Amino acid sequence: MKSFEMPENRPKTKNENISEEKKEKESAWNNKRKEIERYADALGYGIDGNIKETLVALNIFGLPTTASCEGHIDRGISAPWVEISAPNESEERFAGQNEIYRKIAGKYGISSEEVKRGDNHQAWVEAETENSKNDETPEYKNWREENKKLMAKTAGFLREFYRNRKSDSSNRIEITEDGEGSFRIHNGGEDYKNVPEKISEKQKEELSERLQKHQKEMKEFSLFLKDKYLNG
Repeated sequence: MKSFEMPENRPKTKNENISEEKKEKESAWNNKRKEIERYADALGYGIDGNIKETLVALNIFGLPTTASCEGHIDRGISAPWVEISAPNESEERFAGQNEIYRKIAGKYGISSEEVKRGDNHQAWVEAETENSKNDETPEYKNWREENKKLMAKTAGFLREFYRNRKSDSSNRIEITEDGEGSFRIHNGGEDYKNVPEKISEKQKEELSERLQKHQKEMKEFSLFLKDKYLNG
């Protein structure tokens, strides 16, 4: 009985093409995860474990993340959140903004950075009042438009995620703008706030239980995006 070998240059079947494409996507996903794992905050701390996969998912879909937190019961915000922002943010929102900061800083005997951060509230108010009289720079307007596109894309993913999914309103992931162009996705309802300085052990236990639910919902959204990327 004769055996036949398939020619090396034969056209690939549809299933073979799909399989190769999926392998490439899995490789891209793993490479993005390695990249995310190298991220660190200003204090040198790495990405929180319970939000890492969310960052991978968002970035793989072209949604650049600039800050995040898995949520905590002893510090910071007690619900998970991720900040998304277009790259190449304009250095100045308003024309002549940096010069105004320098002028106000000199008046109060502080640095420009202290004025920007609002360390001296009166100096910051004075600077922002003067800045608001000037036109926004073209670079800032372009950056803000890019953020609007990113927000629309994110909103589309969330609508798709919740299309046939029941979710408690306090646990539902939503979008919040920061007023400067970038935005955050988060859930937690009333838990999306700083942990109170004084909190009883019972309150901490209850908060911990709610936080686990918030983190689970964010994880489910990440898995939804991963499946969409790998198998969509």
